[in-house]
Amino acid sequence: DRLSHEVEVAVYRIVQESLTNVVKHANASHVSVVLSCEGDKLSVVVEDDGCGFDADANLTNAGGRLGLFGMEERAQLVGGSLAVESSPGQGTSIYLRVPVQCREGELS
Repeated sequence: DRLSHEVEVAVYRIVQESLTNVVKHANASHVSVVLSCEGDKLSVVVEDDGCGFDADANLTNAGGRLGLFGMEERAQLVGGSLAVESSPGQGTSIYLRVPVQCREGELS
């Protein structure tokens, strides 16, 4: 089964932005992307072992990382959620969960 076009694009762009952030900011040695489907939810986890950052400060600060705000907005537009866990020196984990919506005429 294929996901709806909107969900496919949102997940692709969020993972793309996550990996771009790893390359630009994390100075990581390793990164992993894990996708799994649990019932009617698609879960994506992007983790790196890079330098990390203060996620709480960046998510609440309007001058923070706009890429994270865009990722969160994309997730919400398809009924999903995005969580970021990071702290300086501890790497970063991005957790995305979106409802599985198949294309019209296909079964989920």
